[in-house]
Amino acid sequence: MSFGPQLPLGQRIPDSVHAVSVSIPTLEDVVGYEERRPATMAKLKSGYPRFIKHEYLLQIEERWKELFDRPDHSIWLTSSERVARELEAYLSHPKTKYLAHGGVSGLSYPPDTTLDLLAKRYLQHIGGHLSTRHAEDYLVAQKALPSRFLEESFEGDAAAKVLDHLAPLYKVSSPESIALAYTGMSAIYAAFRAVNDVQVPKGRRSWIKLGWLYTDTMHILDKLSPENSDNLSVYQVLNLEQLETTLKQRPDDFAGLITECPTNPLIQTPDLERIRELATKYGFYLILDPTINSPANVDVSPYADIITNSLTKYAGNQGDTILGATAVLDRCPEKEAILAKIHQYSEAPYPRDLQRLAAQIDGYAALIAKTNASTRKVVEYLKAHPAIKRVYWAHQPCSKTQYEAIARSPEAVGGVISFELKGELKTFHDRVRLPKGPSFGMQSSLLSPFIWLAHYELTTNQEGLAYLAAAGIPKDLIRFSIGAEPAEEIIAALAEAL
Repeated sequence: MSFGPQLPLGQRIPDSVHAVSVSIPTLEDVVGYEERRPATMAKLKSGYPRFIKHEYLLQIEERWKELFDRPDHSIWLTSSERVARELEAYLSHPKTKYLAHGGVSGLSYPPDTTLDLLAKRYLQHIGGHLSTRHAEDYLVAQKALPSRFLEESFEGDAAAKVLDHLAPLYKVSSPESIALAYTGMSAIYAAFRAVNDVQVPKGRRSWIKLGWLYTDTMHILDKLSPENSDNLSVYQVLNLEQLETTLKQRPDDFAGLITECPTNPLIQTPDLERIRELATKYGFYLILDPTINSPANVDVSPYADIITNSLTKYAGNQGDTILGATAVLDRCPEKEAILAKIHQYSEAPYPRDLQRLAAQIDGYAALIAKTNASTRKVVEYLKAHPAIKRVYWAHQPCSKTQYEAIARSPEAVGGVISFELKGELKTFHDRVRLPKGPSFGMQSSLLSPFIWLAHYELTTNQEGLAYLAAAGIPKDLIRFSIGAEPAEEIIAALAEAL
């Protein structure tokens, strides 16, 4: 078996200063990470960028406290001046101060733990933190770092190369119908704001969450929806009765519906044909996110008005770039107005991030082919193992027909699965010698106790556990992103732990 000893807590995945994942090898480490225990956090120099402040950002914050004579102030570094100003407006506090130096923007204020939490969550939800490469360039320019991290970077028109890869996947009429974004959440937030600008004047200010959405997508809808909105959450994507009943009762209320195809982490595919009919009938925008299995595997263009996609996954298959994209389909009502608004609201990618993505996007198709083939073998192994209670994947019987309607080929099963154990989580999780950490869709396999890592607070009280049960999500569900390693070696690592 090629998988060696457990990766130590805090090791970057991959071994790059710009890595988007980090090793969190034991369940106790996961709890320490979620509870921000000092002993755990001291070993983390990086993590998924929206959740852990990178060491480069921390260095700049310390320099700015001295530079701006704010030794005890909180400082938040943002992707742009606009995001810093929007954060300032969101906090609405008289002592916030916009800061800028060397092409970097941020916001400061006196010590205030309430503001700290609000600022942290706002920037996390909208994907507005400063890029690590932008921070690196600033520190090099200030002679605080000797040089950039050595990595391959595309030297031509990076945007054109990336758009040439994406346009056929989204099936847009031209690359101009795609807006590249600083992060995946920036892309989603831009689409959300654009739809609101068109729909709120018509009295449509509420949103529909279909399925268990990515945590920050849910937070955008929950916290940043227009005033007097009354959003609808439908967690059971295979039963549209609640959705149809509510639409009949409130036919003119909803601005849009967001869902993931398939869903994360249950890998279920809703009936998109029926949802498309409802969107047309009731006048709401249908925003579809195919990231979990990749738009290279599924084609949602026959149904979507807008496609949102995290390019951090699969396109950025080395696991060291944070970008996103939003595509507006020709069927989209008021397409030109929506597209203009999305371009207006999208935070443009930092040039070096885009160049790094362009340098690795040629490996996109190969990773998809490799993980599709390996997934079938891993699923067959797990389904036959007596220690496994259930496997969730694209071809699970409950939604196989709906998935096949959007799959680009019979082989296109995707690289992410989830599974339940019959026994306890901790023993298996701590034993398995596979990389364990956040994110998915990269060359390296990544295993995670999904709810513990993404929604830990729900595991700590009865109300949270009831919420999970209502959504049909087991607390100890394991999500597994299958990488480019040989399937036989992945299966051997699972077998050893089971």
